[in-house]
Amino acid sequence: MLATLLDRLGIANWNLELNSVGCPNDRAAFNEALRKALEPVKDKMCSDCQRRAVTNPCACSIARCRGSADHRDPARISQFLDEACRKHFEDVQLILKAVGVPFVLNDRLVRGLDYYTRTAFEFTHGALGAQNAILGGGRYDGLSEALGGPPAPASASLSARTVS
Repeated sequence: MLATLLDRLGIANWNLELNSVGCPNDRAAFNEALRKALEPVKDKMCSDCQRRAVTNPCACSIARCRGSADHRDPARISQFLDEACRKHFEDVQLILKAVGVPFVLNDRLVRGLDYYTRTAFEFTHGALGAQNAILGGGRYDGLSEALGGPPAPASASLSARTVS
């Protein structure tokens, strides 16, 4: 639907990036493995990433740290997905392929990992430079309950950037 919207708005040459951030149990296991792996190089990272290495190691998206030899991800969250999350992500990819929406997998795409579940996405455009996201969002299982409402699995979030 968003690919069609971008096309109808005349925004060409967009890219769709996908990742699965799994469920809370997957992320807990991944975060623990990442904390242990980052411990020996933590002192070489920027102060923000040093803090995140303890509190939320997946959240670092600072290019200078992410690209340094001292701070390359030693693990990928896809290695920690349980069977249900792995199957869900495979199904999402099959649907996109079936309807002809091109995408690339980006295992560094986290989009606020604390609250997203399973699929996260961004539509990007190369002409926008480092801040290249046009649209992004993902799945929120538990959002309605967190706000005091009834269960509503797969609530969605979407954020957009104005492109001129």
